Amino acid sequence: MSSTTNSKKRTAADAGLPDDNGAAVSNEDTTPCCWICLEEGLDDSGAPLVRDCSCRGSSGFAHLPCIIQYAESTLRNAQERGGAVQCSDICRGFLTCPNCNQEYQNNVKYEMTRALVACVEREVTGTGHGQELLHATALTERLFQLDGNKEGDKAEGDEIYGKLLALMDKMKDCDDISESFKAIELDIYASMCNFDFTVGTDDSLKTAEANIAKVRDICSAAGGDQMHLLTYLDAMMKDIESKLSGKDLQCEHVKDLNFSRQHYIDAVETLGQSDPTTIRSGVDLAAALYREDCTIEATRLLLKLVKIGRQVHGPDHNCTANVVLALTKVEERRVIVKSQKRWFKALRYEDDGSDCVLEGLLPESADDPKVEESGTIPILPGKGAAVIPSTDILPFPGTPVICHGLRLRGSSHLNGKIGDVRSLDVDDGKCLVHFEEEGLEPTVVKIGNLRVLFELPEES
Repeated sequence: MSSTTNSKKRTAADAGLPDDNGAAVSNEDTTPCCWICLEEGLDDSGAPLVRDCSCRGSSGFAHLPCIIQYAESTLRNAQERGGAVQCSDICRGFLTCPNCNQEYQNNVKYEMTRALVACVEREVTGTGHGQELLHATALTERLFQLDGNKEGDKAEGDEIYGKLLALMDKMKDCDDISESFKAIELDIYASMCNFDFTVGTDDSLKTAEANIAKVRDICSAAGGDQMHLLTYLDAMMKDIESKLSGKDLQCEHVKDLNFSRQHYIDAVETLGQSDPTTIRSGVDLAAALYREDCTIEATRLLLKLVKIGRQVHGPDHNCTANVVLALTKVEERRVIVKSQKRWFKALRYEDDGSDCVLEGLLPESADDPKVEESGTIPILPGKGAAVIPSTDILPFPGTPVICHGLRLRGSSHLNGKIGDVRSLDVDDGKCLVHFEEEGLEPTVVKIGNLRVLFELPEES
């Protein structure tokens, strides 16, 4: 690593956090350099600049060896200071970016947890209970990052698993660390459950079941608020039960909207709405809503999560990218074409709503003879789409719609109201619509009085 000092001016604005308008702060010099050694490009060992946190703009880039050396120095300093320092605080330099205060992700987190274990096992000497707690914390963080389905990770995970069991045997009867041990014990069993689940064999899944039961027993005996951990493990248990049953079906918890909603609420209350884990729970809730044809609520939630993700973590962060991907899915508008007896993606209305543009009706080429012979669907040249009369489409369940043209006294108040189609009666040409506005009862509406809502209006 070069020790040459870089002369570029680095300011506090390089933290890249949003300004009052939510935009990332930038400076004139946007060439990234390592915030530790201040060198651009590769370091002397050939390591490139990396950034897997929530920094934005030109900030947050560093060489992985630099990050490791920086983290090692923070651990040594914490050890030298002594006193009542939490293990999580000692390990923080390996897990969290000091600029944006968000956890590392992806390969950076994978490599930093490896470096954390190596540093603790190399530099933390002695056999005191504090050292054992620190060692267990480091091993637990590493085990969470390992995928037991990969050969190298499986071997490393098995070794860590054994070390954690031995450490728990040493610590469990020590009165002077009983409270600290209870906290780390929960994390240890949770990491074991996660690892066993990724291994995926029948034996490992049964071991994960047993460890989940231990976590529940510990939480029951200790009391306190462990709802987020328990809901996470409940979801895993349902996955395990599904896998062990041999049924190639979606897990029950995936279909359980109440479970997903409560999981998200618990995450918001426990971790805050901007935490990546909370955002992932929100995406899970949106998926559950979408499966239950509650597309408007799912879209509203994802729009909020996109805004939070971009402001707090940046557009390139994993959690933000996952929300955008989910939002792209729920914003699709599916309709059934009566003449085709199939569903397609609707793109927009044309000619004041008399026609609808659909995607997916064409073969690979618009010149394909099969299209010309059918003669039923006008082709948009070069657009990969087709135009059909709006009277030939039926909104698919889950499609957001808006009412119009209702004249009867008992239904005219619904004109301009939006809702989701929950069921469709093709023969009678009617849909059951659940409205977004509070106080409006679900109503059966004729298809001719509904239009597909391609873009939601802002909430009032």
